[in-house]
Amino acid sequence: KMTQMALSYEQEMRRAETEMSEHMMERFALELHDNIGHILTCMRITIENKKMDSEENAALYEPIDGYLDEASEQIKLLSRSFNTEYIKSSGLTEAIGLEVNRINALRRISIDITENSFQSPFTKDTELLVFRIFQEIVNNAIKHSGAKKMFVEVSGENGFRMIVKDNGRGFDRDLVFNSKKASGLRNIMKRAEMAGLNCDIDTTPGSGCSYLFTLKAA
Repeated sequence: KMTQMALSYEQEMRRAETEMSEHMMERFALELHDNIGHILTCMRITIENKKMDSEENAALYEPIDGYLDEASEQIKLLSRSFNTEYIKSSGLTEAIGLEVNRINALRRISIDITENSFQSPFTKDTELLVFRIFQEIVNNAIKHSGAKKMFVEVSGENGFRMIVKDNGRGFDRDLVFNSKKASGLRNIMKRAEMAGLNCDIDTTPGSGCSYLFTLKAA
């Protein structure tokens, strides 16, 4: 009973932590959309007014229009990626596809995605967890791996499988997990546990990193 109580307590703590995290992301998404989006709109109006003053101004400000378009698109995509309700309504594969497009547009790393026949076995809340796992992996790769390419595969008609791998520098798995720098990896493992997924991490220094997620046996 004590073991079961401890397990239940840990699960509730993780759910509360996840709900708090999602609440903060939702607020961040609204701030991006409402405030930063408004600022970009004001900038665009100001530039359009300047362009009408003279042909010289029109030519001078023309390149800025392109940057504003790119910034506005990135704000929109980033806002969606942090918007809990949008992700839930979109579904897992569409949400991952949108995030891949957003990351590719940044031109810091290139991600190829393969979507095979897929019928989601998850609730909307669990799909959100899986999507956050994917975000955490990509974020870790961009920050730490030095990778230039990533590959994502999502598949499963009667189950689920997700592979995410990169061509980065890799790492010593045991060494990192025993260090203070493993918060991202621990978040991935915690969320995988909550989603009912096995998480296998295959990596060694110099060989990139590969994550495999599969459904745990019932």
